[in-house]
Amino acid sequence: MLLYTSAAYCSSRNELAAAMSIRRLKTLIAVSEQGSFGLAADAVSVSQAAVSLQMKSLENELQVNLFDRTKRPPSLNSAGLAVVQKAREAVRAYDDLVGSVSRDDVLSGELVLGAMPTTMTGVVPKAVGALREIYPDLRIHVVPAQATELMPQIERGQLDAAIISQLPYVPSQLAYKPFAEEPLVVLAPADSPWNEPRELLENHPFIRFDRKQWVGQLIENWLRAEGIQVNDLMELDTIESASNMVYHNLGVTIIPEPCIAPPNPISLKRVPLGASAPPRVLGILCPRDSAKARLTDVLYDQLVNLVEAERQEKTI
Repeated sequence: MLLYTSAAYCSSRNELAAAMSIRRLKTLIAVSEQGSFGLAADAVSVSQAAVSLQMKSLENELQVNLFDRTKRPPSLNSAGLAVVQKAREAVRAYDDLVGSVSRDDVLSGELVLGAMPTTMTGVVPKAVGALREIYPDLRIHVVPAQATELMPQIERGQLDAAIISQLPYVPSQLAYKPFAEEPLVVLAPADSPWNEPRELLENHPFIRFDRKQWVGQLIENWLRAEGIQVNDLMELDTIESASNMVYHNLGVTIIPEPCIAPPNPISLKRVPLGASAPPRVLGILCPRDSAKARLTDVLYDQLVNLVEAERQEKTI
């Protein structure tokens, strides 16, 4: 049987109350992001009834109505929207505090990492796998999203960091640290008779990389600068889908050559665009002066080491 002193009992109750309050705030944020109690329930892995109960308890605790319940589904009112902003700050501060408290000789805590889909078959799994072997107490939660979606999520405190291509601009409150350059290449069927970028692009249908993404804009700008007219066939948003279209002899595409190759790459002709084409730069984007700085620094160092090891292996 466990015996508590009065002070210890009060301390335990305070800790439990704090944990419950944080959980309610996280649920409130989920309701805001998902748009309904039902979808929020799925996001935080509880029942819809539990979400409703948590929100009612939070309203009682704050002594304010957060939702307009005349609507179906209930929606956040002006007070609720204001509380959501404060809730994000409180949850981020709590997570930073928990993540920063660890033994000196062991790296632990949780890092919520955003990553572009184009990095999910090479860079991300290799880096996360290596870190898990070295630091078994470190938890990395990976959130895939397009590059244009990652920066706003970091600014809102939903992500601790993101592996992302070089930005057109970096807000002053964020820091960007590059770790790799990926040259642009033309992917063509292995039996294509042409061997120069212009020949391949002008004599095959063209499979575009999504121009809403920064790498797609990089490719489009290069085509215009070189005066190359392409015969558009389709526009896709992942390297894997574009590569498979090329493999099935539907056309050619331009992609960044991955700094860390995925397992079992498809056998295709790969022709570098050359010095006239800027590379895609990959880096880590994170808040300045974050309490998770130690975790992001360790991840960054691991990425640099992996990219260098891959480069050396290719030159052997």
